[in-house]
Amino acid sequence: MKHISLWASIIAMIVCGITITSCSKDEEKDNGGGEKEKVSNLDDYVDKYYIRCERVGANLVVEVVFENITDNAINDALLKLKDGKITDNIGNVYYVDAGGATTAYLTNTTDINTIPNYGNKWTSLNIPAKGYAVYFIKILNFDPSNKATQLSFDLIFSSSSLPAESYDVTAHGFIITDNRVMENGIQTNDTALVYKVLNCERVGSVLQIDFSITNNSAIEMGNLTFNCADNAVDDLGNTYYTNLSGYGDLAFGAGGYKNRYTFQLKPHETINGRIRINNFDTTNKAKTASIPLSCTSSSYVFSDNVVRFITIPIKDNRILYGGIQSPDLKLDINFVNATLDENRYLVVNYTITNNTGGNLTNLTFKGDSNILDDLSNSYYDNSMKFSFNGSDFTSAWWVGAITNMAAGATISAAIKVETPFNTNAKNVTFDIGLSSDSYEFADSKIHFIAIPIQR
Repeated sequence: MKHISLWASIIAMIVCGITITSCSKDEEKDNGGGEKEKVSNLDDYVDKYYIRCERVGANLVVEVVFENITDNAINDALLKLKDGKITDNIGNVYYVDAGGATTAYLTNTTDINTIPNYGNKWTSLNIPAKGYAVYFIKILNFDPSNKATQLSFDLIFSSSSLPAESYDVTAHGFIITDNRVMENGIQTNDTALVYKVLNCERVGSVLQIDFSITNNSAIEMGNLTFNCADNAVDDLGNTYYTNLSGYGDLAFGAGGYKNRYTFQLKPHETINGRIRINNFDTTNKAKTASIPLSCTSSSYVFSDNVVRFITIPIKDNRILYGGIQSPDLKLDINFVNATLDENRYLVVNYTITNNTGGNLTNLTFKGDSNILDDLSNSYYDNSMKFSFNGSDFTSAWWVGAITNMAAGATISAAIKVETPFNTNAKNVTFDIGLSSDSYEFADSKIHFIAIPIQR
């Protein structure tokens, strides 16, 4: 929900020729006995003006204020769309019954700047004396051509407190605003949530997008739920399906990755989140990624249920040749050297620094691929052994080699492949599986890419 100055709204309606009218004031009719009586006019009781007509995501959101100008409450107030339809200025018609538009009241309030949550669309409410009600209309999948600029509709207003059974309200020529992010950013699903991209970077074979969400409303977001709404795409036309390749992984706060995340978000509270796409663009040529997330809450009606990350630029600081790709941005891994010992066994030395902010317990290393040299020779990973800080080499086959790392600690690590290597080989490429009980890495592998063998 977004609310602007009411005076600014009224001025905008005058300038743009927008009309919100009800029956003519002081109109008379025959009462059946030959006498004339005044027809009740809604304008005698309620001021009407719009505060919003805006594209949000794929939808259009309209908010119309009904201000009680009397000293008495207007009880059992109910609004509905006349004929159940809305039209735009390029000929599109949106029907409520067809699912093209949903409508809902806002709960009544005495302060237009502290409007509470939207209520049920079929529920009547009491408008307090000198208070407000706001009629909320959400049109789903509004004008995909993005060419419509105005909106018109008719309403029927009724209340047990007013003389007439019902009142017609005509709302024509609403100017449509469009402040959406269309590229290189996040297209929000509602002004109640403020999103910010913190980082979008390749990590090993994974693309990781870090972002923040701030609750910009006065309402606690109960059961705020996110999951990947649809397939992700990159600028090369590659599609990453939600049910394949691990795409759909989300993490919030210090939690691990899940397909769906639900949490509470207090007013003005901020939480950081991460999206992970596994096996992202093996050509290493993609420059941007677009990702939709589904967003719902049990205590708030969003203008759109999808937040869209659109053409987010991708950073790539990985070592692509002659070094090691870390599986996580908070794990610093540096290549030291690779040699062949007297048995022609390969020995690779490297260091690991734990920058995760916590202890890494049961840090487990396993061979994850055969070792391939530059002569196309392949060596089995079941001959791998591991050493940490100068310890004896131990086999990692099946259970893996396990160690622990304190927060901020650096260890020296080594891998020995106990198979004689071709002495003419100049470099080797292979992967090591890595996991921990206390932290989930972005990628599950350490990638050793064309590391040079010293002579």
